[in-house]
Amino acid sequence: MFNKNKKNRKIKNENRRTVHNGGFISKLVTEYNFRILAYIIILVIFGLVMVLSAGYYSTVNLNNPTPFYFLKRHGAYVITGFIWMFLLAEYDYHNYKKFSLWAVIVSIISLCLVFTPLGITVNFATRWIGYGSFRITPSEFSKLFMIVFTSAFIAENPAKIRSFTHGVLPILSVALIHFGLIVKQPNLSTAIVIVAIMVGIMFVAGLNPWYFVAGGALGAAGTAFILLKLPDSHWYSRLTNWIDPFKDFHGAGYQLSQSVLAVGTGGLFGKGLGRSVAKNLYLPEPQNDFILAIIAEELGFVGVAILLIIYLLLIYEGFKVAAGAGDKLGMYMASGITIMLALQVIINVAVVTASMPTTGITLPFISYGGTSIWVFMMSMGILLNISRKKGIKRV
Repeated sequence: MFNKNKKNRKIKNENRRTVHNGGFISKLVTEYNFRILAYIIILVIFGLVMVLSAGYYSTVNLNNPTPFYFLKRHGAYVITGFIWMFLLAEYDYHNYKKFSLWAVIVSIISLCLVFTPLGITVNFATRWIGYGSFRITPSEFSKLFMIVFTSAFIAENPAKIRSFTHGVLPILSVALIHFGLIVKQPNLSTAIVIVAIMVGIMFVAGLNPWYFVAGGALGAAGTAFILLKLPDSHWYSRLTNWIDPFKDFHGAGYQLSQSVLAVGTGGLFGKGLGRSVAKNLYLPEPQNDFILAIIAEELGFVGVAILLIIYLLLIYEGFKVAAGAGDKLGMYMASGITIMLALQVIINVAVVTASMPTTGITLPFISYGGTSIWVFMMSMGILLNISRKKGIKRV
């Protein structure tokens, strides 16, 4: 009798687990934008394959105990990233209003920590904090923090975006503080991306278009100033090498030149997966920002085109979530996350193809790097939460 009751309890528990698991899968399909999740999985799996391919030879050359060094580390970040994504997909995005001011404070403090003994310098840039082999990039988290802050600030009273004093100036002040701290690292590209994300959210909220004209004029003036007055600067070198990367092929233009050669030799269909020549110590750290060059060399124009189509579909779904969000906060946050994704894809592609100066912007979900993967997976979790069908009326 005892064994029979024990058996019945076991069957009931198994049935509960089955219902629970079925309910979770059903919830993913029916409540969330399942297409977003599908595109993320495709991109992440493809990223794992390409990190293995692009970083394999570099790993062997660095005398690591295993040729799968980059793959194992990247895989660990991906797994933890998925955990963050599913946790945030279940966390009500309205709660971020409470933490919007703290997001600014934590972001600024973490950026300041870069200039303390905790800061880590690599290739004359101090962009990381950490200890030993563990490191994070505070400026990557700042992107997400500024999306939360800007969205919550405007959503509190959307009408104030039409006031320079009460709407634009507070956001612009926070943006300029971040800009200054990140440029000091130096990391001009990330600083520009963060400001662009914040301005993009303001545009969605109804910012006067003339502010864009003023911003464009300031950007042009800044570029002219660098070219005319700062000939020995880091930024001058990047600008001039972008115009003609082969002019200093063995010097400052080496990485961009190798990228252009890799993209060009890939042709229409590529040399085949794993057959890149550029990754064999020609293109420095090919698993990072320039991984698209290896994709182009191995899979050709067709492979890159398919990848970009998946990005476009994900960006389209992101803007759909923004347009159908239940309230202003959801609309602004979804817009900011999608703008961040679109900007990074556009900039990375432009850099790899020598269409703009070299930056440190990663290819989302593909490039090797822990902080970038975490930030984008967390962002997608928030986007999935906003996409939930709760029947909330827009306010």
